[in-house]
Amino acid sequence: MSSHHIIRENQEPALIIADAHAISYIKIQELLEWMPTVVVLSSEVDQVVSWGIKVDVVIAPISELSHWRDTLVDQAPIKIISYNDSDDPLSTAFYFLIASKATAVNCLVSNPGELAKLEPFRVLDIEAFTENKLWSYLKNGHFEKWVPAGTVLYPLPDDLKSEFIEFSSGSYQTNKEGIVSFKSNRSFWIGEELI
Repeated sequence: MSSHHIIRENQEPALIIADAHAISYIKIQELLEWMPTVVVLSSEVDQVVSWGIKVDVVIAPISELSHWRDTLVDQAPIKIISYNDSDDPLSTAFYFLIASKATAVNCLVSNPGELAKLEPFRVLDIEAFTENKLWSYLKNGHFEKWVPAGTVLYPLPDDLKSEFIEFSSGSYQTNKEGIVSFKSNRSFWIGEELI
């Protein structure tokens, strides 16, 4: 008996690269294993192309449109989505994915301060990566996971409470293995160190 997977378009989370240095290249390769739609902000294109990665979509200012069409001819087929100077390129990337009927996205961003910019796009399941952490957006206000003792979790906002966890300078550390849960009447982020 053979085993195989049928991959349907938009089945795997898309990947938005807003900061090519948010996590290690090894972790980026793991995100690329299932061949997601790769959306790259123009500021990161040169770095991403230097890795030998096939780019599917570039988000670029209108003024750079012809430059990227000429530069990325060897990446064909490729979509170049333009935005006005007054628009946010990251938001443009999210609007593109929503219009493309994507259901989930992994997003590489510069720092945790950018996570709030992703919240308006909660129609998608969002995971963000920055500073060697995975951030999960819990739009239902509930996080529950089995973790080993000593696991460090970073809730945003950091006023969330959980049992069996000690709070210290913006993070919680488990003092024993088991299921950890956070509940809130609002959406929140949980960050975990990447291994």
